[in-house]
Amino acid sequence: MKLRVALAELKYQIADKLFTKELDEAYAMGMRIGAEYVTRIISFRVNLNSEKIKLTKTEKQGYLKALDIIQDCKPQIEEKTGATLG
Repeated sequence: MKLRVALAELKYQIADKLFTKELDEAYAMGMRIGAEYVTRIISFRVNLNSEKIKLTKTEKQGYLKALDIIQDCKPQIEEKTGATLG
């Protein structure tokens, strides 16, 4: 078992030395795509539910505040990840 762990660690060290740039690019791409996906899913579900549910005046104020927060966070997410959220 220790040999298997040692070989796996050696494999990752070799990959890190040989493919540093590619691994960094893949990581950045994963962060960007993940941010785009999650933000779109959250925005879609929040907007979708607004059509289906009946809210009191106080609930509606909270709901609108949540929508504002989502919109306010998008530029920060774009800046940190390079995602295009529109």
